Amino acid sequence: MVKNNNSRVHHWWPVVLQRYWTDKKGDVSWINSNAEVQKKRAKNRQIGKTHRGHTMDKGSVWELNFEDIFSDVDNAIPDLLNVLQSLKPFGKTPREFVKLISISLRKEKKFKDICKFYELDDDVRRSLLLLIYSLLIRSPAKRLGYENYPKMFGLERDENVGKDNMFQCYSVAKKLCENSLNSDQFFVAIHSPPYSKPFLFGDGNLDWLTNNLVMNRIDGKTLVPLTPRLCVYFCTPPRGSSEPNFAAFTAAPWQVNQINDFVQIHSKNHLFFRGRKPKLMKEFEANQFLFYKDRSDMLIEMLDDIAGVKKPNSYFGYMPYLDGK
Repeated sequence: MVKNNNSRVHHWWPVVLQRYWTDKKGDVSWINSNAEVQKKRAKNRQIGKTHRGHTMDKGSVWELNFEDIFSDVDNAIPDLLNVLQSLKPFGKTPREFVKLISISLRKEKKFKDICKFYELDDDVRRSLLLLIYSLLIRSPAKRLGYENYPKMFGLERDENVGKDNMFQCYSVAKKLCENSLNSDQFFVAIHSPPYSKPFLFGDGNLDWLTNNLVMNRIDGKTLVPLTPRLCVYFCTPPRGSSEPNFAAFTAAPWQVNQINDFVQIHSKNHLFFRGRKPKLMKEFEANQFLFYKDRSDMLIEMLDDIAGVKKPNSYFGYMPYLDGK
């Protein structure tokens, strides 16, 4: 049974994760689709929140507050990020740095050559996957999709239906993460170096993963920035071996820019940033959630190649995310 949490302020962006996006004063900054910049102290817990966002009315005076189902995954974030940051990308040792220079001078080189591979501990793998699901399912973009489910039956958008779908999908995701095997899961940690732009985080993400929860399957791809210097790509390649299941590399500036473009396109009105404010794309200025309808892009194909996913034959475009206005 869900624990009763009396709080009416529910966070779609975990408070503990926000701390990694603070500036020297402890403020988190974001920009909206009108190019207005705001900032607040992370410790005040007034960022990435929605009033009664995880409370469902059950008739009369009864209600179900499921805010606490996210507490376990949120509490695990500091330890999880410590592990991920300890798995250094290729080129951090003197020997690897020399080899990296040698690779860069080759006429023919593979992207895998600049990656460092690891085998994630099973508990870490499960925690990371659940965190990714948590961020996707709680996001305002996915929330809107859940609320719009009634439209498929000619009914009006329903906020309570959206909360119920969110609760059910996260419950399925948590069960799958606790019991899933490792053979068809791969993670790529993408590091933005100090000389490059930091990553952005928005109220929507590239998500080709959560829709398969209705079939009780962990299947698909997603790209989620966790900190200004760390983004994680997850996919489910057809693989026969569980080793390795994790790769790390240092991103080139164009790759950081491409990931930030993904964030802008999938977000509607919140772009969190550290440092200089980002230049807004027309897709973000349109103030609606968009999503990519086809699954081919040079960066995605490079990330897939690391995991052993074959290149798809499709056009890469985007379209409105249901009724995203």
